[in-house]
Amino acid sequence: MLGVERASTVKAMSMIRNGGLLGVLGAAALILPGSTLQAATATATVDANIVSTISMAAVSGLGFGDTSSSAMAGTVVMTPSGTRTTTGGVTINTAMAGSVAVFDIVGDANASFAVTMPVSVVLSDASSNTMLVDSFTSSPALSGVLDGNGQLTLYVGATLNVGANQPFGSYSGQMSVTVEYN
Repeated sequence: MLGVERASTVKAMSMIRNGGLLGVLGAAALILPGSTLQAATATATVDANIVSTISMAAVSGLGFGDTSSSAMAGTVVMTPSGTRTTTGGVTINTAMAGSVAVFDIVGDANASFAVTMPVSVVLSDASSNTMLVDSFTSSPALSGVLDGNGQLTLYVGATLNVGANQPFGSYSGQMSVTVEYN
């Protein structure tokens, strides 16, 4: 065995002298006969879960009904349960009742979701007079779980800010509500 190792060493030295870097690498392979590179392989799982799209459709919009303004500013609060109250100088007229916004949500059965409400919405009339709607609330609250059929009805209320001597007119605007899986 010693003769084989000595012959390998002599051959390696010759490669180093004549072959530069490639000779060094080749010599290293000859000097270490029987040595092998160490390698290891491991596996891991890769998963994907395809869920149905969660969707939401507006059934009805938010309406504050008929109100009257006065020399004092005030608010009309519409709760998600449909209760309408006022503060300040605003009076509720019974000729046209208010209504909550209603949205139907459909998705995976028993899936949890989150709702994002607008911070505020500006209502305007034909003469560019405006009022601000804010403090949006919902039932269920801003998160929930779809039922066993993957459905849920969302009720939305908010606060209408009525200015002092707010001009008469019909005011409207758009609100966006977003729903997504948790």
